[in-house]
Amino acid sequence: MRARVSLQIEASYSEPTRSANQVLRLTPRPFDGLHVLDWFVGVEPVATLRRSEDGFGNIVHSCSHAGPLEKIVITAEGLVETQDVAGVARGLNEKQPLDLFLRPHEDAEEIAAFAAKELGGEKDRLSRLHLLMAALHEKLNHAPSDAAPRPVADVFADGEGSAREIAQVLVAAMRAQDIPARFVSGLLLDGAEGAAFHAWAEAYIDDIGWIGFDAALGFCPRDTHLRLAHGVGFFGAAPRRAAISGYAEEKVEKRLTISAARQASWQIQQ
Repeated sequence: MRARVSLQIEASYSEPTRSANQVLRLTPRPFDGLHVLDWFVGVEPVATLRRSEDGFGNIVHSCSHAGPLEKIVITAEGLVETQDVAGVARGLNEKQPLDLFLRPHEDAEEIAAFAAKELGGEKDRLSRLHLLMAALHEKLNHAPSDAAPRPVADVFADGEGSAREIAQVLVAAMRAQDIPARFVSGLLLDGAEGAAFHAWAEAYIDDIGWIGFDAALGFCPRDTHLRLAHGVGFFGAAPRRAAISGYAEEKVEKRLTISAARQASWQIQQ
């Protein structure tokens, strides 16, 4: 799929704020299922964007604004080509040991018990992961939202959550089965999501590598999933984190426009 993506995030303040600092993970990294043809990240008022890589290899832009500020507008846009690789994320130049992604979630006892019950005697790791994804897709109603996720125990007990929250629950269930798992933030290119951002989990399987599982939608990531960042949890992969100086309240509006098309088979034959 070839897609033109335009994302705008507007943060406005109830009163002028003295300063603002932002960390943005809004730039996709190329891998075997993604080719980035063109990509741009910008901010208004204009500020110096410092590009770097974090400890997970995610592309990060950071900037600071001196006030008084009434609003900040962030733009991320570009052209990408995606392929359906059945959720397998190869070619990301991994930087962290697998043990890091076995860190258990707090208050996840009920999730662990649920996972053990749903898996029964299934031994094959890939089959177990598909069973977990399907079970949580059935149990947790998907309620799109861009808010930061609640604790996994609260989401599990409520029976409903955003894609971010459901991804966190799936990560907790995978780790409860001693399977390395991580959180992935991204966008959907088919316009099916009610929120600007989407999220899913990835698990590690020997001889295959990292594979994505989207319990919010009930299937592995496809060419409609645009991967932005990954981390141990949401806050290590959050598309935007900000800190302001002062007492102003922040109101955030997001606008996402996608123009996408799949190539005909004769166009992609070699």
